[in-house]
Amino acid sequence: MALADIRREVVHALAQTHEAQREAWDDLARGEDEAKVIAAGELAHLARQEALLQHRLIEVDRSMMAQRSNPFAWARQTWFGLMLNLESWIAHG
Repeated sequence: MALADIRREVVHALAQTHEAQREAWDDLARGEDEAKVIAAGELAHLARQEALLQHRLIEVDRSMMAQRSNPFAWARQTWFGLMLNLESWIAHG
């Protein structure tokens, strides 16, 4: 999978995490006692998940910048993609 695809997936997961955090904050503000306890636990989990995704996004961005500075990396990734497509075409007719 190309780094741009990985980055897109991480950004998507981060957006889902932010949406889940908004929902948990709403439950914490308006819910019953049991819902508030569950929402607080969910918020703690989502905060850890957000931190991991932010860290992964930084790593992917650094890798993408390193690849841009290296023309051989672009050629290698293009060759890998072509071979992957060729194997897929052979396998699937």
